[in-house]
Amino acid sequence: MPNKFILSLLTAALLVTSSEASLSVASAAQQTNARDQATYKAKKIFAKTYAHTPIASIRTDDLDGDGRYETLILTESGSLFLVNVKGYVLLIQTGIVSDEFFDAPTIKTFHVSPQEKQTAVTFEVGPSNTIMNVYRLQGGTLVKTFEVMGDQGVWIDKKGRIHQDWKHYREQGGWDLAHAVYTWSPAKQKYVGSGQLP
Repeated sequence: MPNKFILSLLTAALLVTSSEASLSVASAAQQTNARDQATYKAKKIFAKTYAHTPIASIRTDDLDGDGRYETLILTESGSLFLVNVKGYVLLIQTGIVSDEFFDAPTIKTFHVSPQEKQTAVTFEVGPSNTIMNVYRLQGGTLVKTFEVMGDQGVWIDKKGRIHQDWKHYREQGGWDLAHAVYTWSPAKQKYVGSGQLP
C-alpha cells in the first residue's frame, strides 16, 4: 500500500512538472514570435526611408521592460539606427566600422537592472583595439552612457559588468596586462570603474 501511494505521488509530481515545462516552452515561443514580428515590422519601417541601405546587423529587444520591442539596426556603412515603439527611425551614431581584416561590428543587449537593458555596439580597429559604445533608452531614443577601448579586449559578463583589458606600459619597457571593471550605478546614472583603470 505505501508503494502505491508513493507511486501515485511521483506520477502527480511528474504531471505537474511536465505541464509547467509546457507552459514555459509556450511562453518562450510566444515571446520569440512577438520579437520576430517586431523585427519584421521594423525592417519594413526602415525600408520606407532607407530602401537602398544594406543592413549589416539587427537586434530587437525590450529595453525598458514595458513589454514592447525596440529594434536596433546597424548598416553596412556603419550607421546605427533605432526604430522605437512609436515607429520612428532615429539615427543614433555613424562611423561604427571595423578596420579591414577585423571582426564585423556587433550589437548586444544586456541587463543592468531587472527592469532595464542597455545596448552595446562593439567594433575593432588597428592595431588591436576593441571599442565599445554603450547606450540606454531614454525619452524614446538611445543616449550614449559609456565608451571604452581595450587594446587587449572588452566584453560584458552575465551580471552586465563591462570588462576592459589593456596594456599598462612600464617605464623601463614592456607592459603588464591590466584589468578594469565598469558597473552601471542606477543612483549615479553612470558607469563606475574599479580595478586597474587607465
